[in-house]
Amino acid sequence: MKHLTARKVIMMLIGNLLIGLAVSLLRVSMLGTDPFTTINLGLSDFFNLSFGLYQVLFNIVLLAIVAIFYRSSIGIGTLVNMIGIGFISDFLVYGYGLFFEDMSSMLAVRILMMAMAVLFASMGVALYITPKLGMAPYDSLAFVIERVSKQKIPFPIARITTDISCVVIGFSFGAIVGVATVIFAFFTGPLVQFFRTRVAEPLLKEKNTLHVKPVPANKVRL
Repeated sequence: MKHLTARKVIMMLIGNLLIGLAVSLLRVSMLGTDPFTTINLGLSDFFNLSFGLYQVLFNIVLLAIVAIFYRSSIGIGTLVNMIGIGFISDFLVYGYGLFFEDMSSMLAVRILMMAMAVLFASMGVALYITPKLGMAPYDSLAFVIERVSKQKIPFPIARITTDISCVVIGFSFGAIVGVATVIFAFFTGPLVQFFRTRVAEPLLKEKNTLHVKPVPANKVRL
């Protein structure tokens, strides 16, 4: 892959790990999840499949669509995201169930977990998309809609449409829709941009090893 470096790969892997952690926190907090997780939780329960397995299968379907209409968005980061997030989340939720008691009555703790999830997810997305090693199939879907409609449906409208559709379908099949779902819809965009400019992009910049020879003061012309 062009311009593939160890730093980019590490950023992409850490980013996806943070996203998986965020999804697990959202599931445990029971205050709602992001739209894509919402539809996957609802349908995975309906088909009696683990969340991780169902998300991989659904991502394969989306990947086939993206491969036809927006192949340039596919890379190593695409595969890591579509395979890893669900299983990372399943593993962490399972581990949580082994060591901690039910927190359904501890609202303050659940709100804290939700807030941490929003921050982890935003940081994770910033770290995994900035190196440009591939986008998740769902993240590419809005671009596909924009391209197929020949820009008649712009990206923001396409993304809102896919998010609302995921929430409605997930809720119809029993997934929890709550305050976290609304927060993800309105706040993760600005937070991702913040972490991209303040964290991810600076991490990618190589240190300047060139030393500029100072110009003697007597040779400076005003």
